[in-house]
Amino acid sequence: MFGEIGSVRNEADETSLQILSLFRESISEIRLKDPEAVSAYFNQDYSHYIVVHTPLNIRFPEKREAWNLRFCKDAGVSVVELVVADTGSAYVRGLMAVNGAKVYAILPFTSTDAEKANKAKFPEDRMARVRAQVLPDVIPGIKGETILDIGSGFGTLTMELAKNNPDSQVYGLDLHDSLTGQAQMNAEVLGVSNVQFRTGSVYALPFEESSMDAATCFFMLHHLEDIKFALFEIKKVLKKGGSLTAVEPLAHQHHHGPQLSEAAWKELFEDVGFNVETENPEGAVVLKAVKRE
Repeated sequence: MFGEIGSVRNEADETSLQILSLFRESISEIRLKDPEAVSAYFNQDYSHYIVVHTPLNIRFPEKREAWNLRFCKDAGVSVVELVVADTGSAYVRGLMAVNGAKVYAILPFTSTDAEKANKAKFPEDRMARVRAQVLPDVIPGIKGETILDIGSGFGTLTMELAKNNPDSQVYGLDLHDSLTGQAQMNAEVLGVSNVQFRTGSVYALPFEESSMDAATCFFMLHHLEDIKFALFEIKKVLKKGGSLTAVEPLAHQHHHGPQLSEAAWKELFEDVGFNVETENPEGAVVLKAVKRE
């Protein structure tokens, strides 16, 4: 068995790592026991590395057996992307380990390895494909001096909003400290300074009334028990004429939560007091709503 050569620092716990498909974009610090060894393990010849680490103490559903094999057996094995390395530490993207996990080995990962490891590619679900198709066209159109991303998760999309609006203040909100803490770490390592993550509920937003120019909800409203109440709360923190951009899966693409059609989503927003335009890209509905005066 490998000996311990270092440890992991991030904000992840077993709860947040239940959603590995989103966490893989997050950043972790690998702290080596021998600070001088960073250059021996990480160098500019390689962009990706294989890291052997403490396994996750959870079990994923049978349809995610690939995750169990890679991260939850006797050891965890992650293929990571190097972000930056300095004295004593390296920051990497895609390390599937909780805060404090031990690191046992670090090996270069080459294109040859990738060709041999096709069966070990990170599994991608149907909704991940829909998000990847829809959101790149939606995010550039969201503007405002103050922007609130509700259900921000690990902050990947929130940071995209911040980078697209460099002179704005962007906020990300999620229910769990482990998510918002990790999102803030991601932003700090990547140097995205105009974003701030807070923990809170969409049913009681921790922001003043009429304080936001724009709000976003990406694939999160259908998870709520009371969507209309949440929309009233969002409308409350928007300024007059403020915008809410929401993207939701259509019923034939997703079987969790309410099975609403494009027309039903539009009617729901209008009932709360928004003027709404909708678009229907493949697998989703995009709602572009403006708070009525």
